[in-house]
Amino acid sequence: MSEFVRIGKASDLPEGRLLVVEVGGQDIVVAHAEGEFYAIGEACSHAGGPLGDGRLDGCEIECPWHGSRFDLRTGEATKPPATSPVTRYVVKVEDDDILIRPA
Repeated sequence: MSEFVRIGKASDLPEGRLLVVEVGGQDIVVAHAEGEFYAIGEACSHAGGPLGDGRLDGCEIECPWHGSRFDLRTGEATKPPATSPVTRYVVKVEDDDILIRPA
C-alpha cells in the first residue's frame, strides 16, 4: 500500500478553491468543497481538459472545455460528454497538513 504524501496546508486552500499538485508522476486536482478535501485526476476523461481550471459547484467540478461534470466524492462522471470516471485519491487532513495517497 502506498504511503500518504503531504501536498500542502489545509489553511492555505480556502473553501471553494482548487489546487493542482503532482504526486507520484500524476497531476491531481485537490478541492476544498463543502467543508471537506477531495482529490481526483486532473485530466477530464472526455478530452483531457484541465479540471484544475474548472468550476466547483458543491461537490462537483465542471471541466472548462466541454462542460463535463464529475463528483469529487467518487470521481464518477455526472454530466456528459464524459461518461468515464476520473481517478479518485484518498485524502486526509492531519493537524493542518493535507495528505494524499497515490493510486
